[in-house]
Amino acid sequence: MRVEVNISETVTEPYAVIHTNEMTQEISELAKEITQFGHSQGMIIGYQEDRMVVLKAEEITLIRVENEKVFVVAGKETYRVQKRMYELMEQLGKDFMQVSKSAGINLKFLESVEPSFNGVMLLRLKNGEKEYISRKYVPQLKKYLGL
Repeated sequence: MRVEVNISETVTEPYAVIHTNEMTQEISELAKEITQFGHSQGMIIGYQEDRMVVLKAEEITLIRVENEKVFVVAGKETYRVQKRMYELMEQLGKDFMQVSKSAGINLKFLESVEPSFNGVMLLRLKNGEKEYISRKYVPQLKKYLGL
């Protein structure tokens, strides 16, 4: 892949243009990475009572949706966030995976996977949290684990 960088005093905000003869998975991922690059670099704001806390992606172990509100777990603390789950999943990056309609995990904290009922599996995280992965997301997890 050839890369060109043009420097011009008339440009007020950097932008990227990709020229290609077809849309491939590689091009799609590259465009997504470029788009996300300037957006707080995997950091989000979590709210706990009356304070705002800056959370880094590597601190977050779990994302949960409860009663139409989105929460993240970082360490032993739970924080309310103002974004929707799909927005968080995009912002936090490739180490995060949605495992059900109402939950996502940081794959770096995955400790074990146990079979459960009706094709659902139980995921245990290194911080003691547990979450079920629904059948819809099992193929994606298997791919990540190399199975």
